[in-house]
Amino acid sequence: MALPEDAVVSLTANLHTLTLQLTKGDTDDAQLTSYPASTTTESGAATPLTSYPASSVSRPSSSSSAPSLAASPLDQPKQLLPGAPVSPLFEIRDTPTAGRAVFASRVVEAGALLWRAEDLTLSVLLREYRREVCGQCFAYDYGRDLPVRDSAVGFAFCSQGCRDTWRREAGELGLRAWTAVESLVKKRSKEEDKMVDLDVPKPAVEAIKQAWAEAESQAELIRAARMTEQPRDEGQVSRITKQHRRAVQKALQAPIATDVLAFCAGGVLARHGAAAGRWEAVLSLAVDETPYISFEDLNAHVQTYLQLLAVLPAELLPLTTPVTLRTLTSRDNHNAFGIRSLEDEGSEFFGYGCWPSASYFNHSCGPNVFKKRDGRVWEFRAGKHIAKGEEINITYLGGDEQSMSRDERGALLRRNWGFDCGCKRCQEL
Repeated sequence: MALPEDAVVSLTANLHTLTLQLTKGDTDDAQLTSYPASTTTESGAATPLTSYPASSVSRPSSSSSAPSLAASPLDQPKQLLPGAPVSPLFEIRDTPTAGRAVFASRVVEAGALLWRAEDLTLSVLLREYRREVCGQCFAYDYGRDLPVRDSAVGFAFCSQGCRDTWRREAGELGLRAWTAVESLVKKRSKEEDKMVDLDVPKPAVEAIKQAWAEAESQAELIRAARMTEQPRDEGQVSRITKQHRRAVQKALQAPIATDVLAFCAGGVLARHGAAAGRWEAVLSLAVDETPYISFEDLNAHVQTYLQLLAVLPAELLPLTTPVTLRTLTSRDNHNAFGIRSLEDEGSEFFGYGCWPSASYFNHSCGPNVFKKRDGRVWEFRAGKHIAKGEEINITYLGGDEQSMSRDERGALLRRNWGFDCGCKRCQEL
């Protein structure tokens, strides 16, 4: 399910301009199409983004799906995508080998603030840390339970102010949704978020399509049953049968993957409440067509879909679709940042979030930029003098690259992010 450091689960590669297009008449299958991210098309229901915990080292802030991360002299300036970071200090270009990349547009001195990513679109706190990590600002007090708890929605806060802010931003619909999700978790058996065996095969595209398609007959029954909760015209007769009720009960009685449930519920809410341009920023992020780390992971997401149909407020059902949830997972898998403790050099991994503007920085084993989280914001500062035209890089390995051999780094990057690193440090050895 989830992974450490700036990244979150062991799969990521950030950088092609793919957006999700729902083929007309095919509401349960998301077709990945390569077309300008600035002209995204959507069908009725769509969604936000991310994948849940797994067990590896570090999940990416972003990455490249190209075979090498070495930039080329032929790099061309990139037309700005929705949500891309904009600064007089750098520009985004397309490269022939590393997809999108960020380059200094002027000399940048060591310590200079390059970017503040304030566009948190979706975050997930692992359930085991919900009592210790603030649901709003992610504050952590060395494992102590936080003083303000909101048991109805399942979050704790470092202060009444953070709780009030969280509730205000969630809104009445969000509060009802989180209350319904928390009620389901408390009533039902829960699956433990297990360590993931990275050697098991990932589901291929066709297997993913089939799993979602097979769930749709149950989903239709649940939707029909839920629609009876809506006011009907006088004389209109409900056609709900035992089959409909059994579909709802089956979903409610199934084991719950709590962190997947939180991710998917948060994604539907993020899609519903997305400010102008925010969803387009998500759609412009890199796509992973096979984001599920195992068949168990895939099945957990499909089962969660049915559970959300059974419990979320009816107003959210139009957005609770395979398209929404698959879009969410395919984008988040490349672009999530880990949420870690700030007080003990990040030894505790609490969850992950997606900041679209932060996903444009490529990896290097000898990065020239370091990043640090300040509450809900990521800051990127120059770690050294950066020349005009030089590529701006962060590390996906959370500092571990300093003590790792080239072979160790390469194996980890290939396993978790799917590319062979062509950075200067790797080429020199």
